[in-house]
Amino acid sequence: MELAAWYRWGLLLALLPPGAAGTQVCTGTDMKLRLPASPETHLDMLRHLYQGCQVVQGNLELTHLPGNASLFFLQDIQEVQGYVLIAHSQVTQVPLQRLRIIRGTQLFQDSYALAVLDNGDQQDSATPVAGASPGGLRELQLRSLTEILKGGVLMQRNPQLCHQDTVLWTDIFHKNNRLALLQIDTNRSRACKPCSPSCSPSHCWGESSKDCQILTRTLCASGCARCKGSLPTDCCHEQCAAGCTGPKHSDCLACLHFNHSGICELHCPALVTYNTDTFESMPNPEGRYTFGASCVTTCPYNYLSTDVGSCTLVCPLNNQEVTAEDGTQRCEKCSKPCARVCYGLGMEHLREARAVTSANIQEFAGCKKIFGSLAFLPESFEGNPASNTAPLEPEQLRVFETLEEITGYLYISAWPDSLPELSVFQNLQVIRGRVLHDGAYSLTLQGLGIRWLGLRSLRELGSGLALIHRNAHLCFVHTVPWDQLFRNPHQALLHSANRPEDECVGEGLACYPLCAHGHCWGPGPTQCVNCSQFLRGQECVEECRVLQGLPREYVKDRYCLPCHPECQPQNGSVTCLGSEADQCMACAHYKDAPLCVARCPSGVKTDHSFMPIWKFPDEEGTCQPCPINCTHS
Repeated sequence: MELAAWYRWGLLLALLPPGAAGTQVCTGTDMKLRLPASPETHLDMLRHLYQGCQVVQGNLELTHLPGNASLFFLQDIQEVQGYVLIAHSQVTQVPLQRLRIIRGTQLFQDSYALAVLDNGDQQDSATPVAGASPGGLRELQLRSLTEILKGGVLMQRNPQLCHQDTVLWTDIFHKNNRLALLQIDTNRSRACKPCSPSCSPSHCWGESSKDCQILTRTLCASGCARCKGSLPTDCCHEQCAAGCTGPKHSDCLACLHFNHSGICELHCPALVTYNTDTFESMPNPEGRYTFGASCVTTCPYNYLSTDVGSCTLVCPLNNQEVTAEDGTQRCEKCSKPCARVCYGLGMEHLREARAVTSANIQEFAGCKKIFGSLAFLPESFEGNPASNTAPLEPEQLRVFETLEEITGYLYISAWPDSLPELSVFQNLQVIRGRVLHDGAYSLTLQGLGIRWLGLRSLRELGSGLALIHRNAHLCFVHTVPWDQLFRNPHQALLHSANRPEDECVGEGLACYPLCAHGHCWGPGPTQCVNCSQFLRGQECVEECRVLQGLPREYVKDRYCLPCHPECQPQNGSVTCLGSEADQCMACAHYKDAPLCVARCPSGVKTDHSFMPIWKFPDEEGTCQPCPINCTHS
């Protein structure tokens, strides 16, 4: 092998992936070519999603980026499960030098694993700076990309782009890739330099000697799917993708099917094995769950484990979601017809519904958990004469007062002017984000007239970003401890164009003084995230009614809880030790040991006796048994 080729393989050796257990996995997006929901925070959104990420579970979409956008956070990405889209951007380069494999589990326009479209032409400002270089992608520099398992390549209208035609794409396409389409436009407005002389043959991703294309297929000996050289001994193991450093299934640069702790396998080890001696199925201590293209010992947070050994976001048919004692969630086969559940948008009969409307809102009446998502759009409150759908009335939103969990996302871009907050969701505790709006957001609040949030019970955003923007009257965005709601390092709050914080404070719109750490969802004692002193019902209070005030209370874990009504309030001492009738310090009426009661038993039958019990109060108010020969009246 020539010295230049050895140098290129040395670069790939330095980029070898760690075992699957140490790999940072992040979610991709699903926006296609649409404009970002919030152009002001678009770059921040991408940074939070991909900082430190090595495997993108979904699509890598880089669109609508200005020329000065710094994309350093993409430099660790090695694998994309879906497609890669670079479009409508002015950046001159995209640092994806470590990207090794595009799997194509999702395809752009149902055909393409890599699409590079409309990058360039427009200047960054209305008045171009004299002598400034035109914007737009100049080189791909995908120097490590050696495998596209499924899907083609589409490159059009990139006037500054060079070297898309010096790449030997047939070497990158997997031999069984039936969608290996090539549509590459080479119309450009600048002259391109040739590949570096060190590139042999003359295939490259850019003009630098570091950008020579590494061939792993077309130079292989007969019978090799991938190789590290032209000799028969250079063949990669059949479970390798993208190339290898040796012949074993532990020498692969990427795995064709599954990565099991750095070893490429056709299947992950089964959770159950069959003992031929005892004719029994036994748990396999080496069993693993499949997660994307990896084998894992447990499913990642927010994913559901199945009996067949996969990690999923939605339980299969005839299965129900259950939560174990340790908090992990799994799918369990129903022993009889599964219990009826509440479905949200995107699920079952609401799969095609765009928004909550008056036509479907009763589907959510009495629901504690919604499997799916909720979206409120202008059409929700405007109605649709064409479908005879009436406008949604504010009082109808009260059906959500019982809601505690959403497995998908909550998206609100329209809300009644008569409601200053979102208090119909006051009991909502968890937004899981198993399905994300635009593939990125579990909570989106935009263009609303609300003044505060009112989501006082919300304790978790299981996945995805929170986007709160263009709510001109909204205060209390910064008084919520968002980091405590998030469950992975790729989550964050993105906000812009809400009411300035100093205006809110100037009007006295601040957290109630008894809110711990100044954290709240809105004004008043019921909107605190936690109380600095005590909690009575839903209100933060200075003290509990332990020694004075009615009804008397006792304290448990900083909660003020009422004594039993039959407890006699005490002066200067506690009235009760708990909420039961046998925990009173003294009785308000009578004592039928050990209970305080409103009256002594009169002809009452106990559970284990056919004889009624008759008692009378003595001078101290204690219930005493009546003599047997008494006549009761």
